[in-house]
Order: sequence, then structure tokens, then C-alpha cells
Amino acid sequence: MNELIKKYIKGDRIIWYVILLLSVFSCLVVYSATGNLAYKHQDGNAVYYLFRHAKFLLVGLAIIIAVHHINYKWFARFATVFLYISIALLIVTAVSGVSLNQASRWLTVPVVGISFQPSEIAKLALMMYIAKVLAQFQANDRTADEAFKPIMIHVAIVCGLIFKDDFSTAALIGFTSWLVMMIGRVSMRYLFGTVAAVLIFVSVVIWLSDYVPFLHRASTWKARVERFVGGGDDSEDGSTTVDYQSQRSQMAIATSGVFMGRGPGNSQQRYFLPHPYSDFVYAIIIEEWGILIGGFLIMFAYLILLFRAGVIVRASSRTFPAFLVVGLSTLLVVQAFINMGVAVGVMPVTGQPLPLVSMGGTSTLFTCLAFGAILSVSRNNIEEKELETNTENQ
Repeated sequence: MNELIKKYIKGDRIIWYVILLLSVFSCLVVYSATGNLAYKHQDGNAVYYLFRHAKFLLVGLAIIIAVHHINYKWFARFATVFLYISIALLIVTAVSGVSLNQASRWLTVPVVGISFQPSEIAKLALMMYIAKVLAQFQANDRTADEAFKPIMIHVAIVCGLIFKDDFSTAALIGFTSWLVMMIGRVSMRYLFGTVAAVLIFVSVVIWLSDYVPFLHRASTWKARVERFVGGGDDSEDGSTTVDYQSQRSQMAIATSGVFMGRGPGNSQQRYFLPHPYSDFVYAIIIEEWGILIGGFLIMFAYLILLFRAGVIVRASSRTFPAFLVVGLSTLLVVQAFINMGVAVGVMPVTGQPLPLVSMGGTSTLFTCLAFGAILSVSRNNIEEKELETNTENQ
């Protein structure tokens, strides 16, 4: 068994342990949080969503194993093609996507009837493309500032196709791209100029939302931010109307213990929280497992992922794999902290899932694809080091 693991499971061992930890917590909390959903839609079959989620995790594990055996050079070769395919899918989704929560975010594959979110593909494709372009402009005779224009053109296209229906995902992609470019030594003058331009653009969109029909979602963004900043609107009786989701999430955390919570399967707020198995899964984890065992353990798992990504970057002898790991790991960790920030009430509601923990087929599979790409770089680094050691010993 040990030889089998050594043969097929390679790369950074600690990241594999992080994947295992998040997967185990995912199954436990999804089983607990979907009880009410199973009662409504599956005739009380409490294990239906657990088995469904476990299938996605198993497929995701297979994806990680398969992808981490691929040489990372293939990601660079097909990064541009991958990106343009994802842009084409985003355009199709904007035109004929499946409406969910008043937003066209899903695309259904004809005949087989499988639905997925093209924005998940676009996130990974864009990170690969940014890594490729930044790597091309790191040579001594070129400057990183030359990479700014081609990168920003594609970031603007991707975010522009997503933001109308899913502002939080567009903001996540834009912010992560900004961070990667900063790490890639793009001039701060360009980067902060972009921030100013984006703030002006978003302000204009919100202002136009009352007059332009297809920008109706902007009023939702505005309301969420106002509720978060102002704590709610005062009602006629003098009470304060707080955002329902945030209120329930904070109640789940407040009723938990410091070391141990209510215990697995004993959450009370899962019956009241919208999407306790996805958007607010972190609140359920804390309510059941406590602040230290549940909350901090999950948070540290993502911090460890970021730290180990840094170790992989330092061990990389080439720029593309280094930027690839930076982009993908930053994307996963930033998304995780956005989800956790929403749950504990330090950020407005966004609807971002917790990577590899929240229930969701598309999110789980493409998160696993990102993990596979990170481990691919790690595996190649280890093999290159072993080859150098063997060559020196000969």
C-alpha cells in the first residue's frame, strides 16, 4: 500500500494532508448541513447529498492525481487556448445561461444535461495565462510593465463578462490578478491607476443601475454594502433590520464554544441559514466544532497551503511554474478568506464558496484542478532536485 501511494501520490506531502483535512471536514459538514434540504427535496434521504458530494470529491481526487502527473510546461503551452475557450463559454453563458438567483451563471451541456459554471474555468485559465505572460517579461532585456497591457486586456474581458451577474467572482478574479501582477514586479503606478479606474467604473455602474434595466444587479451590491457598513436600516418601531444571512451566521458562531461547539450534527442555525452547506458552511463548522477545533483549524489549513505554495515557488528554477503556483494558491486562499470573512461578519455577503469544503460540483472539481496544477509544479521541482543530486553523485 505504501509503495502504491509513493508511486501515484507525489509532490508536497503537506499540501496532500491539507487536501485530506478539508475533504474530511467537507463531508462531515455537508452531511450535517443538508438535512433540511434532503427533507424538502429528497423525501428525507439524509445521505443523498453526502453521497453526491462524496462522488464529486472522489472525482476531484482523481483529477488531482491525474493533473499532478502532467508536466507543468503543458499548462503554459495551452494557457492561451484554454483562456479563449473559457471566454467563449462566458459569452454563451451571458446569452443563454441558466438563470439562478436572478443571474445567468450556469451553462448546461446539451444531451447529457450537466450544468457547470464557466466562471470557474475562466478563473483557472486566466491565472495560467497571467503566469505565462509574466514569465515572458521577466528576462533582463524586458520589463514586467510590458506584461501589463496584454494581461489587463484579458482580465477586463473576463471580469466584464462575469461582473453583471456575479460581481463577487469578478472582484475576486480582478483582485487576485492585481496581486499576482504586483508580485510579478509590474509598476505600482499602473496597478494603482487600475484601482482608481475600477472604482470609478463601479461607481458609475451603481449610479446607472436605477436607470439601465440590465444593470439591476448593481442595486443588490449597493444594498449589501449599505447593510454591512450601516448595520441595517432603522425601522419605524426603532429596531434595526440587520441582513438576515449575516445575522444567522453570527448567531451560529456566537452560540458555539471556544474549544468545542455543539458537536457534529447538532447545528441549530442550519435550519434557518440560506445555503448553510455552501456560502455559510464556515459558520456551521464553527457552531458544531468550536472556534479553535473547527474555525482556526480550517483557517490554518489555508494559511499552510499559502506557506507551502511559497516553499514551492522558492524551489522553482523557472518563472512560469512559480507564477502559476502564486496565482492559483492566492486565488484559493483569497476566496477562502472571503467566505470566512462573510461568515464571521467582517465582510458583506458575497456568495463565494469555501474551496474544497462547500458543497458544489463545479467548484469542487475546478478547485481540485488547481490543486493538481500546484502539485504538478511541486512534483517537477522534487524530481529535478533528485536528478541534480544523482548527477552530482555519479
